[in-house]
Amino acid sequence: MVVPVVVDEKDVCFFDHPLDHVPGMVLVAGVLDFIGARAPERADADGARLRLSMSFDRMCELGSPVWLSGGPIAADDGPAWELVALQDGEAVSRASIRLGGTLPPLRAGREAAVPADPALVHRHRPENVLLGGAARVERAAVLVPPPGHRLAGTGEHTVGALVESARQMATMLGHTAHGRDLDAQMLWLSLEADLPTGLPVEVPLELWWEFAPARGARAVYRFAVVDAESGEGYGRLEIGVHTLSRAGYLKRRSAK
Repeated sequence: MVVPVVVDEKDVCFFDHPLDHVPGMVLVAGVLDFIGARAPERADADGARLRLSMSFDRMCELGSPVWLSGGPIAADDGPAWELVALQDGEAVSRASIRLGGTLPPLRAGREAAVPADPALVHRHRPENVLLGGAARVERAAVLVPPPGHRLAGTGEHTVGALVESARQMATMLGHTAHGRDLDAQMLWLSLEADLPTGLPVEVPLELWWEFAPARGARAVYRFAVVDAESGEGYGRLEIGVHTLSRAGYLKRRSAK
């Protein structure tokens, strides 16, 4: 089974500003459109779950068609597919999708709190450290796309809008928490999502992120999708990125 991925450079949702490549969200949207067309009764069902795992193998270029190839696979808890996005015969992204299953506990409690750095609490002996390391949690509201927006639903939080919210928060945290320059380029390496379908937009959602340092140019941003009022967990998102300076990005592009 092979279907085209729609790459419309006039789409102001994905091409909000001039780009020299196909953004990762276009590939995510292509995968979600594929699933929605084949299992609409499950993809939008209230109380169901969609689990998505994607890798981004290389940059997807403008001007050349992109195709999704693959099909259904066996799974115990609902429909499942494995897909690969191809451009000029090479894989640019791979995806595994499952509809069904239940969300594990969002926070089962810390298995074992990590003690604070003795130097920071002015202790020398580890047994005298009676405080766990402080956890810094960033929270941001999930905003609902306006009617007619490419990622808007019909009264529900769409998976695409939640993924885009997480992508934007990862970008923001790259600047605010990890000190990346504002003109730095964030390239996707991976996406993991376990999200509800059919969740009404009346449920106010937030993304929660517990601070974790970047490791060189790479970082993995793990978000909890949480009810802003009750604190109930609804899902998880994880985005792996490789961040390049503007100069580094231009050098990489000129070498392609």
